[in-house]
Amino acid sequence: MKSPKGILIVLIVVACSLLLAAPALATTQLNRYEKQVVSLINKERTKRGLAKLRVNARLTQSARGHSAEMGELKYFAHSSPSGERWSSRVVRYGYKRQGYNYWKAGDNIYRRAMLYSSPVACVDAWMRSRSHRKVILTKVFRDLGVGAVKTETGFGNMDGTVWFFTMDIGRRIR
Repeated sequence: MKSPKGILIVLIVVACSLLLAAPALATTQLNRYEKQVVSLINKERTKRGLAKLRVNARLTQSARGHSAEMGELKYFAHSSPSGERWSSRVVRYGYKRQGYNYWKAGDNIYRRAMLYSSPVACVDAWMRSRSHRKVILTKVFRDLGVGAVKTETGFGNMDGTVWFFTMDIGRRIR
């Protein structure tokens, strides 16, 4: 039988671990489009026997930030107009490499108007593209962030409402 003192120490260690992990476990509120994209991506992964991805707050902030910036600054690219690469953006939003023995990440983007602005159209387009599908179906990934942001001021030859989607995906192992 274990001593009460030993059990108490184990309980304290577990409680401290949970408190330290709390920010990473915090529930991220997704909008309707973001929830649909997460669901559709996980459906594609489970059809192929891959692990479902869990929503990560830092990746979600990175993805939303990029989608909002693309809509506001009227560009469509993985890198920002300032030259910041997508991988640097993910790290800047807190999905850091330091302290991890393994770090891998990926990024998909999409933008459309009207009927083609739905989450179904977005994920369908990604799955029809070899490079985008490869990111979604990378076996090691476990974390996901989706940013679905609309602009009412058009983009290029698209007038009115345009939706910008960014998917940041990754895995970190200590």
